[in-house]
Amino acid sequence: MRLNRFFFNFDPSLKLIKINDKEICHQIKNVLKLKRGEEIILFNNQKEAFCRLLEIKKDFLELEVLKIKENENEPKREVKLYCALLKKENFEIVVQKATEIGIKEIIPIITKRTVKLNLNRIRLEKIIKEAAEQSQRGILPKLAEPIEFQNILNFSKENELNFLFDLKGETLTNKHFEILKDKQKIGLFIGPEGGWDEKEIELAKKNNFIIIKLSSLTFRAETAAIIVSYLFTNL
Repeated sequence: MRLNRFFFNFDPSLKLIKINDKEICHQIKNVLKLKRGEEIILFNNQKEAFCRLLEIKKDFLELEVLKIKENENEPKREVKLYCALLKKENFEIVVQKATEIGIKEIIPIITKRTVKLNLNRIRLEKIIKEAAEQSQRGILPKLAEPIEFQNILNFSKENELNFLFDLKGETLTNKHFEILKDKQKIGLFIGPEGGWDEKEIELAKKNNFIIIKLSSLTFRAETAAIIVSYLFTNL
């Protein structure tokens, strides 16, 4: 039986863990209706703790740690998704699915044609947490603060390869996956609903970005973000 997972910062050296996080307590007691003796998994960006519920009190839970292990589900490649800020629901979908797929960091970017300039960080972090728990990840992906495209280029140099997706780019083929084989740090750049500005494309080329089109069809930004996240993280 698949065990329920919860993100919680625990000390892996402890044999007993006390949880007083209201959201986790509510989920276990009132939503899942778990009982004493049932097991859950806690993860903390480093380790997983397999635990048994010992006490279920009004304001806290007490758990016995059965074993500590490494999470083996994380993709080996470290992929960062640089996605232009989109309309609320669309960007939330990107964040949720990128988390489920295995993206290590999500960086919202502001481009010339970006319309929406702010985000609800609290809601997005909640979406990340729930998606990571559901997909059995071992970490929560980082969510960076929004940054303008021209300012992100210096940070993109930390990546071994950067791919920017645009209809005017070269067609995605097996050769692009071949060059990924020995690369561990990849950056993926998705533009806004209105597409990239020509000057942004030229700036990317000057910084050695590989410009790629996924298809002759025009995808919505959130669709493209989900597709490339999977292809470049898991293949």
